[in-house]
Amino acid sequence: MDYTTLGRTGLKVSVAGLGTGGGSRLGMKTGKTKAQSVALIHAALDHGINLIDTAEQYKTEPIVGEALKTVPRDKVVLCTKHHDVWMRERTPPAEVVAGLDNSLRTLGTDHVDVFYVHSVRPANYDYTMSVTVPALLKEKEKGKFRFLGFTEAGPPDPVHEMAGRAIPEGVIDVLMFAFSMLQQNGRRAV
Repeated sequence: MDYTTLGRTGLKVSVAGLGTGGGSRLGMKTGKTKAQSVALIHAALDHGINLIDTAEQYKTEPIVGEALKTVPRDKVVLCTKHHDVWMRERTPPAEVVAGLDNSLRTLGTDHVDVFYVHSVRPANYDYTMSVTVPALLKEKEKGKFRFLGFTEAGPPDPVHEMAGRAIPEGVIDVLMFAFSMLQQNGRRAV
């Protein structure tokens, strides 16, 4: 396995990470059992993958938590996320913090390595920066997460406007941006 540095964190992560969302959700959406999903995580770790990305919304945090019970916490870079704006509805910071706390309980850990504000759109950027981020930085000071990140909203932000604003401000440590066979302009823009 090859490894690289994750954003501004200094963390060494596998170039291939294990995402727990998408169409499969660790096999749970295709009829796999919880034990099979846990085994999938263990197989990924056995192959050198040390980056696991999940989210409360994916409904896979309990499986990740179960799988990591037998793994030393410092052997995994664990990331989760929560929306602060969803379907144009702004989520009060207290609810985002409650989501973080719930994720920590569900994952069975006292901290995650990266906590992402999920799907930050250009139209919501100012709200995220002025309302959500200050509340989250207080939680970071309490040790609930080590690094702050944003994830990009792919189709609603095809020119990576949010990334163009967030990166120079230096508040976030990690940016998960939209990059696929159909959207490769991030190679130049980000």
